[in-house]
Amino acid sequence: MTRILSVITVFPVLALAQPTQVTPDLRDVGSARSIAMGGAYESLGYGAEAISGNPAAISLYKRYLIEASGAWDIPLGYGFASMGMADSTNELSAGVQYTFATFGGFDRRYAHVTTGAASYAFNNIIHVGVALRHQAIVGASNTNSVTMNAGLIVRPVQFLSFGVSGHNLIGVYNKDVSRYFTASIAGQFFNQLSPAVDVRFDFNQPKVRFAVHGGVEWLIAQMIPLRVGYQYDGIADPNHHYLSFGAGYFSEGSGIDLAYRHEVAGGLNGRQLVLTIKMQL
Repeated sequence: MTRILSVITVFPVLALAQPTQVTPDLRDVGSARSIAMGGAYESLGYGAEAISGNPAAISLYKRYLIEASGAWDIPLGYGFASMGMADSTNELSAGVQYTFATFGGFDRRYAHVTTGAASYAFNNIIHVGVALRHQAIVGASNTNSVTMNAGLIVRPVQFLSFGVSGHNLIGVYNKDVSRYFTASIAGQFFNQLSPAVDVRFDFNQPKVRFAVHGGVEWLIAQMIPLRVGYQYDGIADPNHHYLSFGAGYFSEGSGIDLAYRHEVAGGLNGRQLVLTIKMQL
């Protein structure tokens, strides 16, 4: 009888002591192109991820854009689906994006995120942008709130751009909507080679944490992009390292992209597949 009582007493303690599983979160939402390039995208301004990333990038290219992305990481149960539209044919560029994401491992959460963004370009050299975002998250970490992103991109020459951005600048006091900042650089050489690097900084801890995202795209025959990237996430605890690659096909800006992200260190065994379909006019 004493043994039975001891077991009954221990079980609740073990349940409370169960470790929290750290998985990808809302910072990892993107397109197949950006994820294949290691998550480096903020100074590229090519896809709909500019709406929820650095909004200043929306005005880098003049076009109408409709883009849909979906991702699934089977080992982690992490996934998202997003739909974005942007119009950058006018002086004031604008876009809107909706994302549904499920993540959290043992602490499962479900997020509905809607973002509206606008960008203005000065002589096509200095681009400034701002985005308002509403997130409704239910599950282990609930919030129904509004925050904002803001960004600046400088493109002194057509083949090189530099950017800075602030994310979740309105305090929400929710662990899934934490504030961070990004510095980025991207290039486009010979109309076929596009390297990019993003560095994210998180000042929410006593010691500054950061994440590094880097990748390159090689465009073959103006139709077939091949991409490879690396990501070090020092903001997550413990640190995570990823390798990624992808390919696609497009004609006059419209097409399809595929990406795969493989966790090589960090203990989660992440294996993420991403598909993006885009139409550009």
